[in-house]
Amino acid sequence: MEEIRKDNNFLLAPSLTTLELMSQDMRAAGVRCVAEAVKENKTLTKLVLMRNKIGDSGAQCLAEALRENQTLTHLDLDSTNIGDSGARCVAEALRENQTLTSLGIRNNNIGDSGARCVAEALRENQTLTSLDIRSNKIGDSGARCVAEALRENQTLTSLDICNNKIGDSGARCLAEALRENQTLTHLDLD
Repeated sequence: MEEIRKDNNFLLAPSLTTLELMSQDMRAAGVRCVAEAVKENKTLTKLVLMRNKIGDSGAQCLAEALRENQTLTHLDLDSTNIGDSGARCVAEALRENQTLTSLGIRNNNIGDSGARCVAEALRENQTLTSLDIRSNKIGDSGARCVAEALRENQTLTSLDICNNKIGDSGARCLAEALRENQTLTHLDLD
């Protein structure tokens, strides 16, 4: 990852559409360089940073990039230790971003407060069609927030929220929201 810190010019390549930097032991400093390049890149549509330890400060850098980037449609931050704080940063960017269609934030220790932030963003976001928030620590309160957002959201078609701490009351809220939601075709609560 030292190479990315020294020279991120390859990220500005005019033909680069997909960048996968999985399991690279990248930390916040490395992702900061990637995020700066993503702000300027005009061709990148898919960015995969899964299994890196970017933390909430790395998520904040990426959120800033999402506010400016006009091409990224797929962002995978699975297993990146972003937690509730990082989820909040990404969610705030989703309110402004108008290109992202797929977001993966599974296995990030996101709890109810992070789920609430993501749910609030879903109420405003007009482009996200797929959200993977499985294998976190979301409980009934977070599921209730997501359910309320599903009542208003008109773009999400796929939601994977399995392997969380959602009990009967949270599942019931999600089921009730499906009565009003017109777009969701895939829901994984397993």
